[in-house]
Amino acid sequence: MRYSLQWIFLLAALQPALWMQAQVPALPPGTTAPEADFSQGHTSAGTETQASALITRAENAIVHEQYATALPLLNDALAREPANSTGAARALYDRGYVEQEQHQLPAAEADYRKANQANPKQFESHVALGRLFIEQQHWKQAREQLEAAAVLQPASGDPRQQLANVARTLARVDAQLHDPAAASDALLGALKISPEEPDDMLLTARLAEEQNNSAGAESEYRKALAADPKSLEAAEGLARVLIHEGKFAEAEPVVQKALPQEPNDPTLLALSATALAGEGSNQAAVEQLEKLHRQNPDQPAVTRMLADLYSSSGNAAGAGPLYEQLVAADPRNADLLTAQGENLIRQQKWPEAIRALQQSLDIQPTQEDAWSGLAFAASQAHAYRLVLTALDHRAQFLADGPATLFLRADALDHLHETNAAIQCYRRFLSQANGSFPDEAAQARDRVAALQKAHR
Repeated sequence: MRYSLQWIFLLAALQPALWMQAQVPALPPGTTAPEADFSQGHTSAGTETQASALITRAENAIVHEQYATALPLLNDALAREPANSTGAARALYDRGYVEQEQHQLPAAEADYRKANQANPKQFESHVALGRLFIEQQHWKQAREQLEAAAVLQPASGDPRQQLANVARTLARVDAQLHDPAAASDALLGALKISPEEPDDMLLTARLAEEQNNSAGAESEYRKALAADPKSLEAAEGLARVLIHEGKFAEAEPVVQKALPQEPNDPTLLALSATALAGEGSNQAAVEQLEKLHRQNPDQPAVTRMLADLYSSSGNAAGAGPLYEQLVAADPRNADLLTAQGENLIRQQKWPEAIRALQQSLDIQPTQEDAWSGLAFAASQAHAYRLVLTALDHRAQFLADGPATLFLRADALDHLHETNAAIQCYRRFLSQANGSFPDEAAQARDRVAALQKAHR
């Protein structure tokens, strides 16, 4: 069916990109060792001890999510610490952490930045700021912070694992920036210092997809699904790639195995409908999409998928209101107007089809299908000059074939351009080769009649 591959791209509108998971977890406060030198010698030993004790108490409160207790302690510690001390950097990071947990993102960003200024070598605050930017989908800023963290040393925990996590997150950020080469390099860096994880296979698969390497993507998704048979992301990715490759019969079992986990998952339902339609099981596909549409009545991608399937499977009347709804919401979408025009042709609503196709072509005049549809609708409406105009525009992109030659000959015949009509009928007959028997019989009759009339 015509729109099955296009649906692959419409799926992206159904839900956020779940595969973009930040691999650097929210770092707990108190990541700096208690014996570290917080003041860099700028304060007295007594002040150092007091500030350090306040920070430690605050971090203990944060671990227990006692944020109202932690914030005054951190503010008191910051009042005792010089602005450029490592102790201030630690306290600022802790305060930013609390603010982020409380969804005070501007304040958190400001404190993370201050922490980086106070101690540019503090791994944790660079990572935290990168995470914050990822949450806001500010990919370039996130990359800057993670790249800075990648050359620093974590204050506690397993340094190799934390640096590997940063590299993995960098890879995902680079993928969001559509730089698959940089993403691959970052992922390889992670794999050099830590074992491969299922998410690594998923990322490799998505990068292969972005580079149009369907075979590589299929292989990686299969590996990821074998490693974690319950991974919805791996199942969705594998089904998507198989559909893109036209392997509908292979895609449907993958989706059906995943659906019991999430029977109302919109992406799985859309993939199932696409695979079923690709196999020719239109009624089953319609049932899946009707369910999806009931769950997402205001989601244009779902409405479009259902409209396309109704139209291509013989329910043009059912598709009509859906196309009207879509066009009302997006009146400058040329592809949508063309689809509506073709559906109106199926309903034999010739003037309405002509209007929709002309609107589409006014927006995007390089659509061969729209010019073909316009020529056919104009022929049925007996607008023969418009038929020739549409065919002449189409001929700028595609040579006439049997179908368009017959339309052209018929229009010329009705306009009494006899010699041109005879030539077009003959060209049609030479190309048809029995594929248009009714039109061929009509063409032979008209050639004979026209020749007889002009002897």
